[in-house]
Amino acid sequence: MLSEKKEIYACKSLFFSISFFVGLWTIRIPDIKDQISTDYSGMSYLFVIFSLGSIITMVVAPKIIENFSSKIIVLISGSIISFLWLFVPFVSTFFQMAFLSFLFGCAYGIFEVVLNLQATNLEKKYNKPMMSGFHAFWSIGLLSGSFITSIFLEYNISFLINSICYIFILFPLIFLSSMTLKKNEAEKQSFAGIFFKWPTVLLILVLLSITAVFLEGGTDSWGALYMRDYLQAEGFNVGLAAIAFNGAMVLGRLIGDQLKSVFGIQQFLFISIICSLTGVTIVLFSKAVLFSIIGFVIAGLGVSSIIPICYTLASSIKNINPTVGITVITIAVYGDFMIAPPILGYTANIIGIQYVYLPIVILFILSTLILIIKKKEL
Repeated sequence: MLSEKKEIYACKSLFFSISFFVGLWTIRIPDIKDQISTDYSGMSYLFVIFSLGSIITMVVAPKIIENFSSKIIVLISGSIISFLWLFVPFVSTFFQMAFLSFLFGCAYGIFEVVLNLQATNLEKKYNKPMMSGFHAFWSIGLLSGSFITSIFLEYNISFLINSICYIFILFPLIFLSSMTLKKNEAEKQSFAGIFFKWPTVLLILVLLSITAVFLEGGTDSWGALYMRDYLQAEGFNVGLAAIAFNGAMVLGRLIGDQLKSVFGIQQFLFISIICSLTGVTIVLFSKAVLFSIIGFVIAGLGVSSIIPICYTLASSIKNINPTVGITVITIAVYGDFMIAPPILGYTANIIGIQYVYLPIVILFILSTLILIIKKKEL
């Protein structure tokens, strides 16, 4: 029992730690935008570069996992993610930030694959639903990072001090948690890779993952700009969209495994899609902070369990190695940033930041229709 708890706590700590840094990024995006003197499209290209780095390491992830232990991979990539933040407050050009974004992406890509593989292995090892619970700690970390960074912003505490404080707290947690990771069976196997004819169920899961990340990434990347530039929020209020959205995601993921048992995985997935669509539609048509925040809460509750469900289903597809299924979904998640940032950035530039959520509404409508038509495939 003690060994079980140690493994689970370590995995949750890693989800929490790595997303805490994402919370720093989420709230400091307007500062970075001003720091490098770029526009919405420029920020979009940074997200594309980040995702390009992620995809590169994800494509070779099965081979890396075959040759190196999870402990070593997590420790090295976690160190890179932590200490690169010392340089971000000093960047002054787009190209400097682009270089750092690429390095961040490479580290995050392999870290995510290994961490989700650890989570699905624990779920299967102890034969009980855990994925939503693990991802709840991702949301808790993101919420905590966003909230505390908003406080730093409110009191005009410098970006550099903000980064140093986070590294001082989070890197020791990453280091200690990585030391507890145990070698799993996947690390002893050889993999054919991700290039094969994907079954219909995997294609559906990829679409649902992309749709969910459009909303998650859209809020994390554009929520603060939406609040500041459209709703004219200032200080702490700039972070309200990310805080409300990720707070709702925390709640949704904490109860997600229980709701999955009550409704069944297919029905719960459909409910999650509809709830997400409702919330993001409210955000799209809202002109007031209060109604926007209500929309973010509903959307956060809805989208919270979509990606955990996709990981669970992808790791259980017949005749596909779990590592390969997880890698495909993770590539879809991070590859989304190859598509989403330009679309959302061009939307903001051409028709206004208030319409940045329009492509997300369209995607959720499409996903709802496909889920209705192809429900039997899942």
